Amino acid sequence: MPTDELFALLLSWTCYGNWLPGDKRGYVSNTKLAGKGWLAKQNIPGTEYARDDPFTRHQARTQMKQPPARLSANHGRDVAESLIECAGKRSWRILRAAVMANHVHVVICDCPDDGPAVRRILKGNTQATLCNKSAVNRTRWTRGGSDRYLHGDDAITGAIAYVANQEFKLVEIIDMKIVIPK
Repeated sequence: MPTDELFALLLSWTCYGNWLPGDKRGYVSNTKLAGKGWLAKQNIPGTEYARDDPFTRHQARTQMKQPPARLSANHGRDVAESLIECAGKRSWRILRAAVMANHVHVVICDCPDDGPAVRRILKGNTQATLCNKSAVNRTRWTRGGSDRYLHGDDAITGAIAYVANQEFKLVEIIDMKIVIPK
């Protein structure tokens, strides 16, 4: 059933090795059980983040294939330019984005109602840009990420405010324009 309700996505992902499953700050990943198996991640709005699981954190650290990746100010600008170019080619619109040294948040609209696919496209394009510009082929992003579906003006406005209020931004995107924080 078609609807005229406003729709956007809040997409988030982290730099490789900077915010491992089991992190004390909280995480949206599977939790490794001490015996066998995993406790599936909970990525539903309103669900409390899992926090501080040393066993899961240790398992994640031992599986790392390279040192953690962090973004410089130049990398942040490269990521922002790549996000805008990628979205623009598809007639998607970035309402707000924040690129920090260890993670990225993007509020995007006029895109498919498929968070994982949109996130993969944005991450893949920015990964390629960073590798091409630095001439270093290394993994910049952690696998996966968070996809929040925003329906209606209040949800979208709240997500934009959340992204706008991020600390330690290297660069922002405001309605498809790059802004360097002061």
